[in-house]
Amino acid sequence: MEIMSNQPTAETGGDHTAGASMSAGVERADLTSPSPVTKQRSLRAVYVLNDGLKAVAANSPESGALQCLQRACDAESAILTTVTFGRLDFGETTVLDTFYDADIAVVDMSDVFRQPSLFYHLGVRESFDMANNVILYHDMDPDTAQSLKDMVTQKNTASSGNYYFIPYLMTPSNEYLCCENVAQRRASEYMQPNWDNLLGPLCVPLVDRFVNLLKDIHVTSCASYKDTLLNDIRKARDKYQGEELAKELSRIKLRIDNTEVLTQDIVINLLFSYRDIQDYDAMVKLVQTIEMLPTCDLADQPMIQFHYAFALNRRNSPGDREQALRVMLQVLQSCEHPAPDMFCLCGRIYKDIFLDSDCKDTKNRDNAIQWYRKGFELQPTLYSGINLAVLLIVAGQQFETSIELRKIGVRLNSLLGRKGSLEKMNNYWDVGQFFTVSMLANDIPKAVQAAEKLFKLKPPIWYLRSVVQNLQLIQHFKKQNTEHSPQRERLNFWMDIIVEATQGTTNGLRFPVLILEPTKVYQPSYVSINSEAEEKNVSIWHVSPAETKGIHEWNFTASSIKGIR
Repeated sequence: MEIMSNQPTAETGGDHTAGASMSAGVERADLTSPSPVTKQRSLRAVYVLNDGLKAVAANSPESGALQCLQRACDAESAILTTVTFGRLDFGETTVLDTFYDADIAVVDMSDVFRQPSLFYHLGVRESFDMANNVILYHDMDPDTAQSLKDMVTQKNTASSGNYYFIPYLMTPSNEYLCCENVAQRRASEYMQPNWDNLLGPLCVPLVDRFVNLLKDIHVTSCASYKDTLLNDIRKARDKYQGEELAKELSRIKLRIDNTEVLTQDIVINLLFSYRDIQDYDAMVKLVQTIEMLPTCDLADQPMIQFHYAFALNRRNSPGDREQALRVMLQVLQSCEHPAPDMFCLCGRIYKDIFLDSDCKDTKNRDNAIQWYRKGFELQPTLYSGINLAVLLIVAGQQFETSIELRKIGVRLNSLLGRKGSLEKMNNYWDVGQFFTVSMLANDIPKAVQAAEKLFKLKPPIWYLRSVVQNLQLIQHFKKQNTEHSPQRERLNFWMDIIVEATQGTTNGLRFPVLILEPTKVYQPSYVSINSEAEEKNVSIWHVSPAETKGIHEWNFTASSIKGIR
């Protein structure tokens, strides 16, 4: 998954040397580890909500199952938090932290396309020793239910996790039942409106099944030194940004003076924090330091290796991308069930190598297509589908003649439709994908609307760079309709303003600007500085104004400008 830009990070300097301490070569503050304080706390449960429109509907099976879980948590005084699949799959730091840190995680795997990612994140929880994972399935297909049950049995046999499989069904009278054996599930296939009383004694109410499950889970109720470190990392993320956060994280790292408190969840939280401020150099050096600790094998964990390869690719020092590829290919060989994000990261690395060659290295372009295609086939997402479509266009395919591109386009529109209308979107990631899909479809009016919405959401520069990269590839390689129109002028303006926003400095003579009119409407405009003219002047003009009447262009001589505010 793409979550950061190609923006280079400042080198923090200094080579790491082998040693048993994370703070080797650095003066360590005199800190006393707090003694464990015993305090009771409520069990923490997290539920992953599928974010499609049908899933969140009040009368949907998933919504009913969530209500049953909430009632069970209320009965057992457990704290239930919901996170959306989209934000979990995107890798949002606070969402990942919530999911990995919960005492019990509940996921609904009724959507088969989401199963690979959900199993991956459950596996990460297991590596954190957060062993209680619940898999729900709305029992529409007995064969799929049996397959999931077999996978859960296999996981419980081969790992230290406690996986619970709970198939459920909704009766005609809107009651939710748990049917855990084959006979119950087969009987449910022939359910008629008057069968509720017959099926009721055979199945357990879903609320009761959740209550019994929560009673069986024991919470470790002491705040250890490790928990203190984790809380301090989270507080630092909330309180600081940029260089201040980097300094605070460095101070926290000095407190990790032995491998007993150096656990995977602490390392992952540090990596997430560095990732959020695009300090890829710190991410790389953290993993490399852990690799040199003689009694610590945390760096070999797939999740840590994934973020190590991600940071190497983003840092992009000489040899970094080649090393990132070696790391990811090794991870994919060793992973029994690799996540779609792993395939997409390989695609991203190959894509960046292709772009570094000024789009001449066709071998790495084709490698990128291959890996994005694998990720899209395993789990169709907007991210993998957009990148696959863009690279296929770069390779010379067009929607008019390519069956694969047309299939991808249909799937992208379906995925986008699940998120609702553009007006209801309030996440810059979703709006940016809407913008890119509109450009792929050559839907200029929608692209203009999405560009304006993206501007108003004030996305971070690293994300704009990512959007611009794909948009420029589309404009360069896709057959464009060259017909002049006011909408095309507005689209060109928005492309200019987004590209300008990603530039550190500019030396041009013409600049796109947005003028906030008294009506509170943004008017796309340009400012031109004519410093080479005999009489230096500044010109301002509107882009395709909605009202043709009135004045839409102004010229000011340098001598007439008294000040700028």
